[in-house]
Amino acid sequence: MTSQPAKAYPLTRPPIKKYFTSPQLFLRPSIRLKTSLYTLSITIIILVILALNAITSSSSSDKEVDINTVPSHGDSPADTGEGKDVAKGKDAHLVDEEIQRSFEEPDFSLLSSKQPHQIGCDIPLSGSGGSQKEQGVLMFIGIFSTADRRERRDLYRKVVIPDFPKEQFTVKFILGTPPYPQEPISEEAINRSRYLKKIRAEMDEFGDMVMLPMVDNIDLGKTHEYFRWIAKEYSGEGRVKGRPQYVMKADDDTILVMPNLISGFKDLNCADNIYWGTSAGRSHYFGDYFRGLAYAMSWPLVSWIGNADMPLAHIIKIEDARTGQWLRHLDPITDPVKRIDMGWTMGDWNQLDVGVETVALHWLKLDEWVVEQHDRLHKIWSDANRPYDIENGVSPKLSIKKGKQTPEEAQKEHQRQKELGWDVGGNLD
Repeated sequence: MTSQPAKAYPLTRPPIKKYFTSPQLFLRPSIRLKTSLYTLSITIIILVILALNAITSSSSSDKEVDINTVPSHGDSPADTGEGKDVAKGKDAHLVDEEIQRSFEEPDFSLLSSKQPHQIGCDIPLSGSGGSQKEQGVLMFIGIFSTADRRERRDLYRKVVIPDFPKEQFTVKFILGTPPYPQEPISEEAINRSRYLKKIRAEMDEFGDMVMLPMVDNIDLGKTHEYFRWIAKEYSGEGRVKGRPQYVMKADDDTILVMPNLISGFKDLNCADNIYWGTSAGRSHYFGDYFRGLAYAMSWPLVSWIGNADMPLAHIIKIEDARTGQWLRHLDPITDPVKRIDMGWTMGDWNQLDVGVETVALHWLKLDEWVVEQHDRLHKIWSDANRPYDIENGVSPKLSIKKGKQTPEEAQKEHQRQKELGWDVGGNLD
């Protein structure tokens, strides 16, 4: 006699209608477990939604800054948001011990990488002989800009940049990408795409722009990314066409006096660790550094910094002071830094005694100021019977001598900021 094959245990789950007529079925162990899991999942989803709503509400309630707000013609930096930010905010946040410490601790990548004296500066210029394929330029000037500053770029293309001969200078605008939108499908995202399209068209039209692979924010390492781009763009063994002897970082509200740049750099040795700029008006929270309105370094320094893979903590915040911090990593015996401080021949245009010795004018926030001050410079040189060209720059010794004298307007501004209580922990002394 053969037995019937065994059957699986029959399914005993009641029909759904049975649950409505017999609620006690919900108390079965398997049902209780599933119900608890469902309830927990729903609770977690609700909590996540509430948290996201709270974050969105707090961020949207933050005070918005009108980027189109500009100071009146008579305002100084201290009268506007930027001056207050520098004196009370930009430096005051350094009481945070973690940020303060990041300006003092050493960086392993800078200490362990190829040092400047090992990099050298074999860069022949036009007219010095040799193949054109090997010729570099005296200086690469990177003017820091942003996506929404098209009008300012066009103004500089028309008024300022024509002063700089291409045989001696490479001038480009340095941008990051526009900020990413909070929502991938939103009006903000559409506007960002439009900006990028316009920027790419502008880059194709003029060929004088560099878009760095980072969100455009000066406090998030833009300067280091700029030096990284320079180091990579002109990397290679031996001589590289277009490689600059010196690299300048400048703001887009600064006018550099071209003839005095030529005279100031032409007799220097770019194999030395040249650090050029102004300390006049800087913060005293840090050691030696030059203000971010415009400063330059020789190729070995830029290559050294640009090839260092530093952590975020060592490249963010207060970009000009960061540059000074990086240079303090150098061995003073094998890699001494030659600091060339132009003093008060560089600074805010309404605080300087402007003359033929002037090297740079800053704080040109309005487009009409750019035109006015550029015309003013050319008139001063014309009145002094001095052609505004590469052959007639003032001796840097004369500019440095004048730069040691604090102008009367700068003294007044200094005192006024102290009276306003903007002297944060000795920042202004």
